Amino acid sequence: MKKPAAAASWIGVALLFLISTPLWGGDLLMVRSQLPFPQAQPRLEEEIVALGYTLSQARRVDIDLVGVGFTSGTYRAISYGDPEEIKMLSRRYPELTPFLPLQIVIFAERNESLLVALSPLYLKAFFPQPDLAGIFMRWNRDLQQIMENVRDAPPE
Repeated sequence: MKKPAAAASWIGVALLFLISTPLWGGDLLMVRSQLPFPQAQPRLEEEIVALGYTLSQARRVDIDLVGVGFTSGTYRAISYGDPEEIKMLSRRYPELTPFLPLQIVIFAERNESLLVALSPLYLKAFFPQPDLAGIFMRWNRDLQQIMENVRDAPPE
């Protein structure tokens, strides 16, 4: 008698997991590129600039990750944005400044690269001002385009 009940509970857990999984990743955008990291990072930076953004910095974060127990790898946080837009938004909405400039994390995994970023649409819940909604939508559209272009780039 216990076997059918146990099977039913495992099926329930599996269904719950499948239903809730998209909610967990709903605020993150992630793509896998066939480009190895040494090709993917410059391609990512090219795609950012091609859409009219300015690169702010490419910060190494792998040293910090090793310090907390992760296996050494290649990780970068690429910050970017439109400097004039960032200045204007920082003046009008100082509470938005912790989210500026925008960031994409890129890291090596085997001979491929993964790109991960917080969807700018996530910010709409915290900043419901109507004039920001269009900016967040544009940022999200551009971010998706950048990530898709890196994802679809053929290895050299």
